[in-house]
Amino acid sequence: GEDWEGTAIEYDDDLVNLPLYVVKAMRGGNYRTVLQWLGKGNIKDKVNAKCESVGNVGLLYLASDARDYDFMSFLLLNGAHVNITNSDGLSVLPLIYDSRDFMTVIRLLLSWGAEIFHEGRGATSQEMKELRFKTIMEGNAAVANLISSELGGRRCKMVSAPDNRDDLVGKTCVVGRHIKKSSQYEVTVEFTNESLLLGADNLERYDRTPHDPGCFVECKNNRLKRRDFKSNAECRAIVVSLREDVEESSEADPDAEAKAEQAAADLLS
Repeated sequence: GEDWEGTAIEYDDDLVNLPLYVVKAMRGGNYRTVLQWLGKGNIKDKVNAKCESVGNVGLLYLASDARDYDFMSFLLLNGAHVNITNSDGLSVLPLIYDSRDFMTVIRLLLSWGAEIFHEGRGATSQEMKELRFKTIMEGNAAVANLISSELGGRRCKMVSAPDNRDDLVGKTCVVGRHIKKSSQYEVTVEFTNESLLLGADNLERYDRTPHDPGCFVECKNNRLKRRDFKSNAECRAIVVSLREDVEESSEADPDAEAKAEQAAADLLS
């Protein structure tokens, strides 16, 4: 989006290193090993770890490349940066947007606020125009439509609704294709899956966040379990409850994190 144009991303110098064996496990579909590594120590640090020996790729890119939507959601729910960059300064979105096979991945990333970053900064308007043309020429017009329109692929809140549909106001939706002739978007209402045509003035961007994700994916016994809900209110209540349980568990054993970190260090030594 325009707000990110020319903006550079800065990260802390103390980012955790992503071990090569974890990268290989992720690429090989051995998610149990990856989840075991994530579970040892502070997961909020580890979800943004980068592997220097393979171009500073992170787990979010690897999960996106594998088209594992639950793993992507799990990482984002635990604080993964949706615009994390590799050694070339590319964010995840431009690394995978050039394939129609990744449409669901692209939509998921966009709903969490993903932007296109080149050389560590937001793409300029001219770069976006060139990117759109290139993507269309490669036969990916649907992808080009999403990434070039203001709200394409985004999660939005409906701030007004046509045809006396006041029941829609305040609800969230996922935006799809932009129809240029009518200046409208195809949108799908969350939880009901109702399809509508709405203008940009009916919508307000409302990115997913760890506190308001619309769904929840948790790790149990090194396996991912997805929870779907009937409303955002129900989802937010469950998320708050689960996070409180984790905090209480940590308080019960204040040395738990240090013990886990030591165990991880012993494992990797």
